[in-house]
Amino acid sequence: MLGKLMKHEILSSYRKFLPIYAGVILLTLITSFSYKVESLAASATFTGLLFTLISITMLFTVYTIIINLGQRVFGKPGYLLFTTPATTIEIMVSKVVINMLWLLISIIVSVFAASLFILSAFRQDVFKLIQELIVIMIQSPYETFTVISAGITYALYVISMLFFLFALLNMIYKGEKKILIGILLYFAINQVASLVSSIFLGAYMSFATSFLTDFSSVWVFIGVYGILSAAFYVLTYLIIDRKLELQ
Repeated sequence: MLGKLMKHEILSSYRKFLPIYAGVILLTLITSFSYKVESLAASATFTGLLFTLISITMLFTVYTIIINLGQRVFGKPGYLLFTTPATTIEIMVSKVVINMLWLLISIIVSVFAASLFILSAFRQDVFKLIQELIVIMIQSPYETFTVISAGITYALYVISMLFFLFALLNMIYKGEKKILIGILLYFAINQVASLVSSIFLGAYMSFATSFLTDFSSVWVFIGVYGILSAAFYVLTYLIIDRKLELQ
């Protein structure tokens, strides 16, 4: 049943994302070409359009994730979803995996577009630099694995916090001001999570600073946010399965 749920999630969302990704990549190539023809007006215009589209891509991704985890689970579509023979865990896993997939792809596409633009603007050989980057990744498997693990862990954390937010909101509030209460609840949950993470990472340590000062401490980052993610998922499951009448 899990496979069917994930297939349904992909089929219901890929038509929204693929045109945006194609647009970002196409506009990136056009922007890079505009720098080669040395047209200042064209370069400025396409650069502005490119970064606007990148911003729209990330905002659209976050908006879609919020709708998928909120309205489509705890709204009217959610009641239909929970009438299927799928378990609560299967429904949660399908939502988390597919939404995290789109989040990671959106980030990769955006970073690729921004990097290609920067390289083109500074007249760098893009393909040569990509080859050098691949060689570095192959020669440093531990560092590459660590960075990828940190990115996946943080993506899981973002999804888990949003999932828990909507579950908690629907458990404690049934009124008409859900958006306002949800925003306030988000800041409250975020503050608690930040306080917990700062105890282990240090008040001024972030992923960037830990990467620069001591690469091995990135695993502390992974561990802390992995535990926070697990806690959010367990609490979300308990709320859905025992507190909310969704089934």
